[in-house]
Amino acid sequence: MTRAPVADANAPRTLDATLRTWATQWDGSALLGNVEHQEIPDDRGHYHWLVRLRAGSKDVLTVWFALRQRTVHVEAEVVPAPEANAEAFFRYLLVKNASLREVHLALGPEDGVYLMTHLPVGEVTVERLDETVGALVHYADDIFPTAVSLGHPSWRLRPHRG
Repeated sequence: MTRAPVADANAPRTLDATLRTWATQWDGSALLGNVEHQEIPDDRGHYHWLVRLRAGSKDVLTVWFALRQRTVHVEAEVVPAPEANAEAFFRYLLVKNASLREVHLALGPEDGVYLMTHLPVGEVTVERLDETVGALVHYADDIFPTAVSLGHPSWRLRPHRG
C-alpha cells in the first residue's frame, strides 16, 4: 500500500471542494480573509490555491496550497530574510524548528523563512486542513515577533491585541 498514491483527474476538484468546505466554517470570523484558486495548472502541472488569514502579530498570513502528483504542498511565509543579526536569527529558527509538530521551517524564495508541510492527497480532509492551518497560524504567531526582533531590528511591531 502506498501512503501517497498518485492523484487522479478529480483531485483538483476534490481539493477545491474540501478547501471551500473548510473555509465556510470560518466565514464571518475574524480569521479568514479570502480563498483564491488558480484553475489552470502551472508549467509543472500543479494547481494552486491561496488562502489569506488574519494572524496575530503578523497581521496577515498567506497560505499557499499546491496540488502535486502525490501530495498537497502547503507553505506560508513567516518572515523575510534577515537584514541584521543573521547568525542569531537562524540559530533561533533552527532551535525552534526542533519543537515544531506537523510543519517545519525552511528557506523559500529570496531566503524568506517559511513554514511548510506536505499532505498526502488522499489524507486531505476538512479536519486535516483545520489542523494544518491551525498549526501554521499558531507557529507563525509564535515565531514572528522574536524572528523580527532578531533579524529586522528597525521594524516597529504593533502590540498584539489577542
